[in-house]
Amino acid sequence: MKNYTIRLFSVILLLSLFVWTSCGSDDPVSGMDEDPPAIPTFEDAEPDLSYFLDNNPKLQTTNNFYDGKSYALGLMAFSQFGQIYSSFFSSADTEEAEFDNGVWTWTYSYAFEGESVSIVLTAQELTDSIRWEMNWSYDDGQGNSFEDYTMVEGTMANDGSYGDWTFNSLNPDTNTEEPLMTSEWTRSGDDQFELETRLYDDSGQEGEEFYTFVQDGTSFDMTYTYGTENIYIHWDTSTQTGYYQIGNDSGNRFCWDSQFQDVSCGV
Repeated sequence: MKNYTIRLFSVILLLSLFVWTSCGSDDPVSGMDEDPPAIPTFEDAEPDLSYFLDNNPKLQTTNNFYDGKSYALGLMAFSQFGQIYSSFFSSADTEEAEFDNGVWTWTYSYAFEGESVSIVLTAQELTDSIRWEMNWSYDDGQGNSFEDYTMVEGTMANDGSYGDWTFNSLNPDTNTEEPLMTSEWTRSGDDQFELETRLYDDSGQEGEEFYTFVQDGTSFDMTYTYGTENIYIHWDTSTQTGYYQIGNDSGNRFCWDSQFQDVSCGV
């Protein structure tokens, strides 16, 4: 996980070090009566962990619940990628979009003490979805620069039933993007949801680290996989019960009851 985080923040810090002074376009929407699509957030690519966030029992025999909670909330580090990237999407809300041949385009830029970055966000209207892409160009004023680096790209269904995001990292040797993390999800109704999030190695190749999240009504399951190692977490918000399991051996399952107290799993 450490290498992925370093690769991500080496890119993000290019902007976060700025005192942001907008130089964005003020051009109005060109020749369109309809409004551009809403700027996306990444909440659809995040698991619902409110069960663990909202419950903090004070009983003494709650080790299993808190261990399971620790594992579940540890996976929130994955969703923090989306939270960081979303801040650059939200900047487009202050800009006007232009429309041409089925594609909406937002263009905005920032500069500080000789450093500058320009961002182009596009939304291509497809049959039943929208294809999003964000490209950066950067110059530090001292001979180091890159152009048209695709930072984020993905597709979202118009009805919210499916989507995917690819979060890229910049390869400093080639100044081109490489996949850092991907998320794909499907949703059918408010309580039927499946998500898979996968990390990539330092060369942009699909790695062995990923997690899945499934909601089926009030039943929730998460599986974290790294190589041949697995951690399973299950909980039910109607009964308030749950368990976590390390590996595929049910003998390594640890359960809690509706009062979050440690209980025998009976497996």
